[in-house]
Amino acid sequence: MSKANSNSKGGNAVIVAIWAAVLLVVFVSFRSTDLLSLPRLLGNLGGGALFGAGLIDSLVGAIAASCILAAWFGLGSVVSLFLTIERREADSHVLELARTVAIGSVLWSIIWFFLGISGGFAAWTAISATVVGIICCVPGIKRLRAARGESRIPEAVAGVDRIVAGIIAFALLLTFVAALAPPTAKDTLLYHFALPKAFIAQHSNAFVEGNIASYLALGGEMHFVWAMLLGGLYSVRAGEAAAGTVAFLYLPLLLAVVFGWARELGVSRRWSLVAVLLVAAIPTVFHSASSGYTDVALALYATLAAYSLLRWFDGYCAKYLVYLAIFLGGALAIKLTTLFFIAGLLLIVLLRVRNETSAGKLAGTAILAFVFAGVLASPWYLRTWTATGSPLFPFYLSVWKGAAPGWDVERSNLFQAMNAQYGGVDLAPGNYLLAPLRLSLAAQPEDANLYDGVLGAAFLLGIPLLWFGIRRKADPAITTLAAIAGIYFLFWLFSSEQIRYLLPIVPLLAIAIAASGNRSEETGTQRAWYYALAFASFLGVATSFAWFSMRSPLRVVLGGETRDAYLAKQLDYYGYYAWLNAETRPDAKVWLINMRRDTYDLDRAATSDYLFEDWTLRQLVWQSKDINELRAAARKVGANYILARHDFLFDYDRSTLVDDKRPRPENAGKLQLAKELLLDPERTVKKDDKFSLMALD
Repeated sequence: MSKANSNSKGGNAVIVAIWAAVLLVVFVSFRSTDLLSLPRLLGNLGGGALFGAGLIDSLVGAIAASCILAAWFGLGSVVSLFLTIERREADSHVLELARTVAIGSVLWSIIWFFLGISGGFAAWTAISATVVGIICCVPGIKRLRAARGESRIPEAVAGVDRIVAGIIAFALLLTFVAALAPPTAKDTLLYHFALPKAFIAQHSNAFVEGNIASYLALGGEMHFVWAMLLGGLYSVRAGEAAAGTVAFLYLPLLLAVVFGWARELGVSRRWSLVAVLLVAAIPTVFHSASSGYTDVALALYATLAAYSLLRWFDGYCAKYLVYLAIFLGGALAIKLTTLFFIAGLLLIVLLRVRNETSAGKLAGTAILAFVFAGVLASPWYLRTWTATGSPLFPFYLSVWKGAAPGWDVERSNLFQAMNAQYGGVDLAPGNYLLAPLRLSLAAQPEDANLYDGVLGAAFLLGIPLLWFGIRRKADPAITTLAAIAGIYFLFWLFSSEQIRYLLPIVPLLAIAIAASGNRSEETGTQRAWYYALAFASFLGVATSFAWFSMRSPLRVVLGGETRDAYLAKQLDYYGYYAWLNAETRPDAKVWLINMRRDTYDLDRAATSDYLFEDWTLRQLVWQSKDINELRAAARKVGANYILARHDFLFDYDRSTLVDDKRPRPENAGKLQLAKELLLDPERTVKKDDKFSLMALD
């Protein structure tokens, strides 16, 4: 090697180090409330006894979720018998296993949909489904034994690679423990867990009065119903822990697919672990997988759909299109944004087959697979279409008319406008161009202007490496994966810019970046990229650890802290729910105002406006002339109590009760009228600076 070449390679490594240092310093500078506060937050993990009786609930929940996992594997194994494809030497057994389990997950979700339609949400149904699924494991176990004999001798794992594997394991452990804890995330309390709880109470997936989310596609939530029923045979808390664990299970399955796909592309074990770490280290992935969200399940199905499509390109085997349809159907049954992903895949199909001699036939066959995916997901959308007049309900009602109690075109338009605020584009249109930088370095949870999550700097750090891999034409798969991700990103950029909506493409980018790094010819530069990506990912895991410490779930999972004590610390309004559950009549009804419409922890009937939670109050205030008229109108809501968050409701500059079109004195009068209703000292049962609970009768 010439001295000039050696200097050049050393210079490239220095450039990589500088690039990484700049990005990571900027990223850390925005993490004052979590990563930089980690030493202080670690103090939350103590505070009392560690073990107690509640540990049994956690163990039972984990076992119930494991039985459901086995049932997924069983049904997937049976279906896979009809989709057997001749194996290549490079094919990954790890990926095949994860794919089998994911197939079972999709198909069981469909089965549970029809069980709900028929009123079959009951304990005996959960037991029967679990037993049938486990019995179906027989062919899968035979395949596992055969795979053991087919396995190649694994590559040796170096010391540094062991550290990377350890960081991945630590991220999974954090997520698993947090998933076992009682839920506190807002969407989980609004519908991910609240609706399964309501479905079980009514023994069906019929629409829940007042909860507009019950009109959404809820394929992922069907497994939460199953878990709550199965774990609930022991206790309600065990059922809750089982549902949380089921949501977590999609993460190790996704990581297995990422690792297996990278290995199939000829990526070394070292760089395949980097691909896994890039995904596992995303703080928003930790939050989603540990909070009962379904975004990681969606990412798993989307990744397997993309994998199936690329395998179809290799030899146009129609069975891969069946896999494609199953996984896209599963994704559509979780979230409508899957249409963006389908658009990206469809465009790739048209570009890829255009030069084939039978281009029209191939394109038509692929489109049939997309149609079949729609058929698999269609029961959810047909159910909503029949009830509301629009399969897209509650979205886009100005385009496709639909209606349901508590929702209309005006609120649908407001909902779209609210989603459009994510990313801060309404504040500065230039944020479209700055989005890669802002979402990687400055993003914050619970901040709509900053994408409501944290992605981390690793992917932005790896973009130049990905670009070099595309330019060198190191592997056609790198270009294809980058193209799918790029198309989806553009759709995301002009829709609701929430980081968790990006999760379907991060596995593809992680594999592409790892493949590019693996094919880098310069050893010194390759090592620099490896350490830079690993350290950036480590900072992401440390941020997740800070979030874990904020939630401090360890003691409640191990039983040292009671569920009530844990939730009282995590949810500032939980004391009001506890009072209502303990002190009111079983038939009492509560009107919730600006309480996030969290009905999961409330054991009394409740009424509330969906999302725009003071909608009814605002109408009544502006229609009433005095407090007596307002009280009379409030009684017609049909509630015995009103529980309201009033701190910003009575803040003139932020209150939604204030109408900018009205004269200011009239605004002040209406605001005072609302105060007389919600803060009446004679009727107040319990209040503080943020909340008030009052009796109407």
